[in-house]
Amino acid sequence: MKENMKKIQETMRLSIFEVFEKMFYIFLEPLDGEYDAYDMEAVIEFEGTTSGEIRLLLSRDVVKTMVENMLGLAEDEITGQDMEDCSKEAANMIAGNFLGNLDSTEAFNLSIPTFRLECSGLPAGENTCRMGFDSDGGKIGIVVEVK
Repeated sequence: MKENMKKIQETMRLSIFEVFEKMFYIFLEPLDGEYDAYDMEAVIEFEGTTSGEIRLLLSRDVVKTMVENMLGLAEDEITGQDMEDCSKEAANMIAGNFLGNLDSTEAFNLSIPTFRLECSGLPAGENTCRMGFDSDGGKIGIVVEVK
């Protein structure tokens, strides 16, 4: 399983860079160490040859930047619904990119993303990989748990 988690981590790292650069024009740098002060999270589950969930952890400032860049809204025009929708769409795009790159021969089933204005307890263990990223607009974290 350890070898598989290395592949999952590398595939997810590439997927999150690609989605944030192409869709949100946000350029990420890996964080040195752990960061736990995220303001919100979007969660999506997947099933196929590999099953689990992906948690996208976000600071409020980075979500505002995402909405501004994706929807072309000014900061004072952004609603809570815009932030929720953009966060869930980001989780969906990351999951699709990640799973397509993980196994392009498999069809995966994705759940509808959920959104919370808080970050629930983060899973830990040998079947979990966690990464953090920094940008000019704020912090982003990703947790992939394989079940």
